[in-house]
Amino acid sequence: MMRRSSHQIAAVVALVCLANFAAAEDLASLSDVQLAERTREAVGAQDAEAALDLLTEMQRRGTGIFAGVNRATCNEVIDLPAGITDWRFKGAARQAYITAAKRKSLEAGTCGCLFDGFSFDMFTSEILGKPGADLVNDDRVELEGYLTQHQRETEARYRDLETVCRSM
Repeated sequence: MMRRSSHQIAAVVALVCLANFAAAEDLASLSDVQLAERTREAVGAQDAEAALDLLTEMQRRGTGIFAGVNRATCNEVIDLPAGITDWRFKGAARQAYITAAKRKSLEAGTCGCLFDGFSFDMFTSEILGKPGADLVNDDRVELEGYLTQHQRETEARYRDLETVCRSM
């Protein structure tokens, strides 16, 4: 009798595993659009188990709400020399670098990361005529002058570009 019930339990477990495997195979065969539609239906029907399975598949594919989750972040990298002691320098350098990167993006009409292909060293070489490692406290005045000259107009134009990029 014990042996028979353990066989029945094993059979039930095998059927559940087989059903889960078949469901996983079924989800893998769906297009991204079909997957999104089924997910909406499961959420609307408050079918938590189906919604979880569908959302897990979306996450595996990196689609829907999970699109771009594993994408690298876009951050500026500003390495200032140890000799910079002016606490306002970092802020001026950062704002000037971001403004210059936005100007480059506007010229190219691109929606990607502002800092791809435009390092802080490239910025300082272009604006100040020297690499970032050679910066001194007195360079802050030139950075602030660059900001005064370009920031307001660049920000206004860049907001328009951001609007276009978001609509794509």
